Amino acid sequence: MTTTVPQRREARIHAVRWLRDQLRAEVMRGGFTGGLLPSEGELMAAYHAPRATVREALTLLRGEHLIERIQGTGTLAVAQRQAARLIEFHGVDGYGEAMLAAMSTRVLAMEVVPMPGVAARHLEEEPGTDCLLYEYVGYLYGQTLGVYTNYVRFPEADRLLTTPLRSSWFTLLRDAGLTIGDNELLIELLPADDGVAELADAEVGTPLLGMQQVIRDESGRPYDYAILRSRGDRISLMSRALRAHVNLKEDER
Repeated sequence: MTTTVPQRREARIHAVRWLRDQLRAEVMRGGFTGGLLPSEGELMAAYHAPRATVREALTLLRGEHLIERIQGTGTLAVAQRQAARLIEFHGVDGYGEAMLAAMSTRVLAMEVVPMPGVAARHLEEEPGTDCLLYEYVGYLYGQTLGVYTNYVRFPEADRLLTTPLRSSWFTLLRDAGLTIGDNELLIELLPADDGVAELADAEVGTPLLGMQQVIRDESGRPYDYAILRSRGDRISLMSRALRAHVNLKEDER
């Protein structure tokens, strides 16, 4: 078998990309004290990289608006991204207190409308049945996080009409006395169109974290279908799976 050795230019491109990815991971995880990145010389020593590679990697990060060069200060990490466990997006165990304290909302619509077909299929209703359209913009640390459109069936919708939306949708459901027994999410990456881009404070075409959500109560009754669009540059999803431990009896081994 013949192994192709990358040419010098290709090797440099790979080295820049690898360093960019490592620095990016440190920025997003808060790995630099006070958000201040080490100097170029310190990065060269820490990552065993030549100056040109370090500079190109930093240029790529500036292009992503993750860092910014401040005259007289140095290079600062300017990204403000909240890391959330994927299970928090399901709402079964609720959001962490830190995230709740950082969230706020602005209601765009709260009105009774005929249930659209896609919502009716997920909510097991007839299309055109009255439902509550509840749409809002979510904010994290004062920055726009996304646009969230919910179609809620009755009688659950009656409770939402009289309950204020304080921080998160899951908090609203809890305050209204509604339970979450099951939350199904379809997650994909979608470009922001004109309308969503304006609401999300993003440029048209910006990749957004798109989700379709179906919430069911503890009896399995679906009552909320939602179309969600979040700024992927302001939130990260963390997922962890553990293998179940199986203890076999001696005669089963």
